[in-house]
Amino acid sequence: MPFWNHVDELRYRLIKSLISIILFSIIAYFFSDNLLQIISQPNFQIMDKVNLQVLKVTSMFMIKIYLSLIIGLMFSMPVILYQFWRFVSPAIDSKISFTTFLLFAMSTIFFIGGAYFAYTSIIPISISFFTSLTSEAIAVDYNITLENYLNYVIWMIFVGGLVFQLPIISIIFKRMGLINHKMLQNGRRYAILIIVVVAAILTPPDPFSQLLFSFPLVILYEISIIIIRFMK
Repeated sequence: MPFWNHVDELRYRLIKSLISIILFSIIAYFFSDNLLQIISQPNFQIMDKVNLQVLKVTSMFMIKIYLSLIIGLMFSMPVILYQFWRFVSPAIDSKISFTTFLLFAMSTIFFIGGAYFAYTSIIPISISFFTSLTSEAIAVDYNITLENYLNYVIWMIFVGGLVFQLPIISIIFKRMGLINHKMLQNGRRYAILIIVVVAAILTPPDPFSQLLFSFPLVILYEISIIIIRFMK
């Protein structure tokens, strides 16, 4: 196919992906109140200590738009991945295409698992830790803007899904011939150190969140060793 035909094909796939994002975002906007309630209350007990507020007249409208776009993008990921696969599949054989599709499916499952883990475990514990910090010198009330809180929660959910991609990354590196299970076994102690450092960078500066992220990553590292050990 000529170069400009590739460009037209890419534009066609991008337009379809964009339409999907817009449609899902519009649908999400009608349920924005329900989404706000779910996201803002991962744990009812700890949220009693926090007073969420907005500081601008347009804040609630922009928050709903922002949240709708995020949800629209998340629900559009299967469509985006499918369009990407359709764009690159003519250049590769069907066996590799199926493998790529399977990796995308596994990646989605692991991302959802990581996001759910962050929402149910990391976020409540980290919020409880931060709101427990007080000062004996002055009285402090936790009046947090809704924008700031949503940015924090969405970032933690994204990081949770991202760190759970370790087995997928291991499979890709194995397919590329860059690693094998013996390399991962011999480098286990260094990998654990790297995992702790990465968890410290990606999570809030409290030891509880870092440990909670590090522990499942170590388990996923061991799972990765088992998976690639039996890969041909």
